[in-house]
Amino acid sequence: MIRVEKTGDAYLVFGEENAGALYWGEYFGRPLNNSKPKIGDKLSPMRLSKYEVLYLLEQGKVSVVKGNKKLNIAKPTGNSLVVYTIYKDLRTKGLIVRSGLKFGATFAVYIKGPGIDHAPFLVQVVPETYRLSGIEVIRAGRLSHGARKRFVFATVTEQRKPIYITLSWVKI
Repeated sequence: MIRVEKTGDAYLVFGEENAGALYWGEYFGRPLNNSKPKIGDKLSPMRLSKYEVLYLLEQGKVSVVKGNKKLNIAKPTGNSLVVYTIYKDLRTKGLIVRSGLKFGATFAVYIKGPGIDHAPFLVQVVPETYRLSGIEVIRAGRLSHGARKRFVFATVTEQRKPIYITLSWVKI
């Protein structure tokens, strides 16, 4: 089991073997000193997102500690639960899920992994009752076209079932 250290708001993995097992296996985490690592590059220390930590905890692959004390991580609630449910569903489908912040979305989703292929999807997670405005549809279309990606809106039903909606432009 890989040890994850909680420091302030950050979840860190130390040691090349541990960082490499998480990163090269399924692209979990981001090395702090290298934004685009290549095989053989130093990965430690590496930062994990809270959604990565929750997922890896559920999979039994990591334990979280602060100092020498093992921590229990609270289950997400509210909007965080919606976001985590989508994250988990995408990961369970074998997709690589990274932050989509630089694209203006919740997640950028890869089929093979960062540095191997480009993320074909941008996923914006919204509450089930969210009312999508025309401006947001245009924004999504422009973002996805400019970044050459498919923009996907994702939500979760009351039964916690993920729903994905994508819009396509049609030339008439």
